Amino acid sequence: MDYNQLVNNNKKDKVSGITFDYKRLAGSMLGHWYWFLLSLLLALIGGFIYLQLSKPVYTIKSTLLVDNQEENTSSDILNKLEIVKKTPVNFYNELNTLHSEDLVLQAVDSLGLNIKYYAATKLREIELYTNSPIRVVFDSAGYNGSYTEFALKYVTDGHFDLKEGDRVSDILYDTWIKRPYGRFKIKYTYNPESEDKSYLLNEIKVAIRNKNSATQAVLSDYSVISPDGRTSVVDLIYKDNIPARGIDFVNTLVRIYLRNKATNIDLSAQKTRDFITSHKADLMKDLNAIDSSVETIKSQHNVVLDPEKQTINVTTEQTVVKKQLDELYTRKKALINLRNLLLNSNYQILVPLGLDDQILIGLINQYNELVQRLGTQEKVQELGSENPFLLQTIVELEALKRRILDVLRRITDDVDNGIVVTTKNETSYLQNAKNLSGVDKKINEVKRGYDVLQNMYLFLFQKGIENEISAYNETNKARLLVSPYAGSLPVSPIKNTVLTIALLLGLLIPTLLLLIKEILSRYIYNENDIKSLTTISIAGVISKVSNSEMRNDSLAINPGVRTSVAEQFRVLRANMDYIPFADGKKVITVMSSNMEEGKTFTALNLGVILALSTKRVIVVEFDLRRPRMAEILSLDSTVGVSDYLSGNTSVKNIIRASGIHSNLYVASCGRIPANPGDLLAYPSTSQLIQELSEMFDVVVLDTAPINLVSDALILSKFAGINLLVTRQAVTLKSDVRKFDELCKNEKIVNPAIIFNSVEYLKKYGYYSNPNKSYEAQLVQTSSSGNVLSFFKK
Repeated sequence: MDYNQLVNNNKKDKVSGITFDYKRLAGSMLGHWYWFLLSLLLALIGGFIYLQLSKPVYTIKSTLLVDNQEENTSSDILNKLEIVKKTPVNFYNELNTLHSEDLVLQAVDSLGLNIKYYAATKLREIELYTNSPIRVVFDSAGYNGSYTEFALKYVTDGHFDLKEGDRVSDILYDTWIKRPYGRFKIKYTYNPESEDKSYLLNEIKVAIRNKNSATQAVLSDYSVISPDGRTSVVDLIYKDNIPARGIDFVNTLVRIYLRNKATNIDLSAQKTRDFITSHKADLMKDLNAIDSSVETIKSQHNVVLDPEKQTINVTTEQTVVKKQLDELYTRKKALINLRNLLLNSNYQILVPLGLDDQILIGLINQYNELVQRLGTQEKVQELGSENPFLLQTIVELEALKRRILDVLRRITDDVDNGIVVTTKNETSYLQNAKNLSGVDKKINEVKRGYDVLQNMYLFLFQKGIENEISAYNETNKARLLVSPYAGSLPVSPIKNTVLTIALLLGLLIPTLLLLIKEILSRYIYNENDIKSLTTISIAGVISKVSNSEMRNDSLAINPGVRTSVAEQFRVLRANMDYIPFADGKKVITVMSSNMEEGKTFTALNLGVILALSTKRVIVVEFDLRRPRMAEILSLDSTVGVSDYLSGNTSVKNIIRASGIHSNLYVASCGRIPANPGDLLAYPSTSQLIQELSEMFDVVVLDTAPINLVSDALILSKFAGINLLVTRQAVTLKSDVRKFDELCKNEKIVNPAIIFNSVEYLKKYGYYSNPNKSYEAQLVQTSSSGNVLSFFKK
């Protein structure tokens, strides 16, 4: 694959556009170590000031047993007898009760936590609690405002100055003071006659707020939690900047909770007791009335036994009669079927199904024997109708048939009589059953009401026992397991945590500033920045050269000199040997985006290094607006390129020896023309480059900056290689993008980039300087080959 194909393939690749370099950021952080030192110092000072000014918050903790699961002897016996079923306390309801706003409000009101006292010091205000020399007491109407602040200063003999904003009034302790928000008075928290009054000399600030507002503030610092969720033990946790006040709050809260719980249990038990007693008496009256009603019903219907038993007897007899009636109907049906068979058949065998009369059975057997003797119809036809045997048999059969019909008639009459008698018995039993059913129904209705009342009476009796046992047990279920105590160290602010955060902020702030600086950076700092912006190959990297290392301010290479920069230009020359000249044009344009990026420096030194390889080289100065080459090389600038383009001289007159190497020649600008852009558009420009290409092996064109004028674009079409010089920390990223767009649009062909004036500093992302051991770099170049790395780029 040749170089043009490689460049075209690279142009198809997407440029990442990411210019963030972690190595450069790390190097910048190391280079700005003093930022971090100053930031850490300020952060630590801020942390210490915060610790001094902030109020320490302590955790007050207590453990409460909500439901004692241990059973006493009485409840245990009742549970075994199943008289009382244990109903455990709803644990979550108790949790909500302990954290209820009403309960906390009672504690706040009891301790007066809606009123706070402060003593002013030099740095901050100190909140007072037990050490406050005074307290503000409101009358029974209480405080009616939302928030009020005033200051009290002791004067003398129980007199105080009351400061309310700009208003100051003299008041006397233990005297009612009327204000729009309520009536209050000042009271001492000690005996003013016997104790020291020196701490009264400081002004005391009093802050009063509504009890509901104070309750909400307390609730935000108060929590009730279950340690494991399996037992009825809860932890009461409260946070306060004054441990003594926090302990008083938890103690007061538990005391109010236990008191309210006992009161509620007593009230509930008494209400239940009264209800059960009154309803038991009413139920007893109703039960007695039902017993009287049952006895009246029995006497009215002459019922001696239990109606249920009498009903069972009647039902049994009725079943027997019904069975007999069914049997009679079955016999009658069988008789009818047999009679019809005798009357309608031609001497067939008879079967007395369902009949047990012996006379009838005997006659039927005789009849069947004669039928069998007579034989079949075919046999009768064979004998003939006049056969004496046949006639005798038929006479006997007819006689038996008449006898059988007489017996059937007699039996049928007996069956009909039995049906009549059995039907009357059945009717009688049905009537008796109906009468007993009505009596039983009435008694059952009364008895059913009796059972309901009796069950209600027993239920109330049972609940009465349960109520007494429950009231006794519930009273002793809740108790305090661990008295409130405060931690020895504050939970906020935690010194180590604050200082750690300060240290982290001290490191984070300068890091963020450097990160933002890196992200928002507009300039090129290392090769990675160029690779992230374009796919154009980097042909060479040139280190920054100090003025002491250069001759005439721009020449860093001399014959026989082996400096690191010289070796870098040799690497550039070696890399360019693998870049084929487009269309065989031995012309190289050296351009830059803006001024001061090292374009002329690169063109001259590239010309020198090419001349050292035995090639005849000429460097042509096409920067017709700001020429410097004649000055650098101390040459006569009276005749130059501009004169040739204007048609005022020939090629031979503008070519001069460089004085650096015998193979290197230069053609300076000459006089600065009035119309440099128009001159480059003349045909003489192409003619000049063509003549110089025939005279020299390589022609190097030093052009004007590409962002400022169009000279470089005009000259690039005559070149076989177009080199863009970029300078570290000077060339803008946007300029590289613009050059990349020109190449993609094929306005500039066969491009390459030279990264110039490179300082291998950590702030630019470099952690080693190849200039310090350039011999090793040369070995690496010859062995691994910068050419290969060039193609990889």
